[in-house]
Amino acid sequence: MNPAHYLPRLFRPPVYQGSRHSERYFEGWYFKFVDKAGENIWSVIPGVSFSGDSHSFIQAIHAGTGNSHYIRFPLEAFSYDRKELLVQIGPNRFTGERVTLDLREDQFQMRGELQLRHPHPFPVTLTAPGIMGWYSYVPFMECYHGVVSMQHGISGSLTVNGSEIDFEGGKGYIEKDWGRSMPSDWIWIQSNHFRQDPGASFMISLARIPWLRGHFPGFLSFLLVEGKLYRFATYNRSQVERVEVTSEQVSIELKQRKHRLKIEARIRDGGVLKAPRHGAMDREIRESIVSAVELELTGRDGEMIFADTGDYAGLEIVGRVEEYFQNND
Repeated sequence: MNPAHYLPRLFRPPVYQGSRHSERYFEGWYFKFVDKAGENIWSVIPGVSFSGDSHSFIQAIHAGTGNSHYIRFPLEAFSYDRKELLVQIGPNRFTGERVTLDLREDQFQMRGELQLRHPHPFPVTLTAPGIMGWYSYVPFMECYHGVVSMQHGISGSLTVNGSEIDFEGGKGYIEKDWGRSMPSDWIWIQSNHFRQDPGASFMISLARIPWLRGHFPGFLSFLLVEGKLYRFATYNRSQVERVEVTSEQVSIELKQRKHRLKIEARIRDGGVLKAPRHGAMDREIRESIVSAVELELTGRDGEMIFADTGDYAGLEIVGRVEEYFQNND
């Protein structure tokens, strides 16, 4: 038996964190699938919503068209494992090694099985049980975030509306959120398809985070380069030096004790996804998964450590979070 199975759920962010008696609660896993040629890109999001309209669901968004699908299931169709990532919604099954899909609605069908090979999980330690660092210990936060796999290969195929898509040699990414509500304002960018370093992976999330009767601007980010993980986050005293959002791009500069990270993301059209508010999936946001992000990581003396462009980038801009970071200067 894997000794990690005996750890509290706090130290196993990929597994289901809620209960069957939750109220005003949501939990969702974000699976991103990109084929080898980058011609077929899908994000599939299984989840559960406890609210006045409790149900389980699977969302799917296609990068090329921006078409999205929200497929409802009864709450009873949702099952899970407490020891490892295993979520089942009807005939659809999601684990850290395999995804089996059988989605059907009037104008959309997606069926098939994908194998997720050599996942690279985000490290978990006593002082930092996941991407949120010691904030994972803070109770009563509205939303918690986890990175399940920063990078993994894909094999297998999916058949979408009668057309088979071969994902052999493709690449994937998995993260998740859980709690009562997503923040009112946030920016999220993710890519693990870098042109010069195929093993690199990056994510950043900046948000207006509710806390008690107020809020604070918080962020977390990681960059995986040649097996080394660079972290920039509120919890390790990193700073956001600049955030600018225009109709065409997002520009962010981060600083910590030893490194600086410059981020330039080009905005592309996306599709509509549902997001939680007090557990209910009644909010709509836009997400692109065909954006591009340019990164520059430098050391204390300005030496260049990493400079590359990430393609097939996920990008969400909700509200005007940049104003909260400007006011925090």
